[in-house]
Amino acid sequence: MTTEVITHHIVARYSEESTKGTIEALHFGEKAKLERSIKTALVCLGIAGVCLCIPGAHFVLVPLTLLLSPFIIYKVHSQDTKIVKAEIACPKCHKPLEVLSSQERYPLFENCGECHREIRIDKA
Repeated sequence: MTTEVITHHIVARYSEESTKGTIEALHFGEKAKLERSIKTALVCLGIAGVCLCIPGAHFVLVPLTLLLSPFIIYKVHSQDTKIVKAEIACPKCHKPLEVLSSQERYPLFENCGECHREIRIDKA
């Protein structure tokens, strides 16, 4: 896979309070994106194959899986970056903030697991 780890400095904000931290993201090259797309296609076909063994439900599950798989493959292929690690504290309660592994598009909005406030995360 042609991937590289990129580290960004970020700022988490809640009202007037803010904290600084870092996010590590994987950047996928064209070859890596193609490999991920092929793996996703094989997983979708595997799920459709398993659904064939379910009596009655296979009339709905197999066509649904086969119809949704191009959209899932497109979504995976269009993802250039993926967040793998974030080191930042909640600006309100100062507990470590868990950033779910997702596509890196700023601003990110995450909920604090401790105080349940919505935190806005921007590049510094």
